[in-house]
Amino acid sequence: MKKLLIATVAVVLLATSLPSYTEQTTTKNQIIGTWKVLSLKGLTAGLVKYALGEQPAGFVTITATWIWLLFVDSRRAAPTSAALTDAEAVAAMKTSVAWTGRYTIGEQSPDGLKATARVDTASSPALPGTDRVYFMKVEGGKLTMKSPGVIEPMTGITSALVIELAKAD
Repeated sequence: MKKLLIATVAVVLLATSLPSYTEQTTTKNQIIGTWKVLSLKGLTAGLVKYALGEQPAGFVTITATWIWLLFVDSRRAAPTSAALTDAEAVAAMKTSVAWTGRYTIGEQSPDGLKATARVDTASSPALPGTDRVYFMKVEGGKLTMKSPGVIEPMTGITSALVIELAKAD
């Protein structure tokens, strides 16, 4: 009876010390690769906004030290010629976002692995020299990137961003 009790306690302790499926951690190696954007949502005061439409196009590429993002509104109109008019250039700027930067990995949280990128080049001149923080979580072939409140370059609104991506490579 005593051996059965000890075995039961050992099994319970082992089971409670292992992470559950929903608590699986994401590693740096899992985020490395090229990811195709599925959605990009801004959450502001409980409202969901789609700054680049409900079906944006674009990719995120993550190496061991760098991250590149390029997102565009897939609904944007094609220009009338290769040389953009001023109005077309303004529309192109308001319907896209791109930036690159070196990143570091921080702690793991329930929202995912914390990554902080220092933007070095961007489509918006307001972004270089700023930090972008994302909590990244990989589940299967999908990556979710969540940011705390940031100013969206397309709208100027402060939102918590949620980017959902699918493995592309």
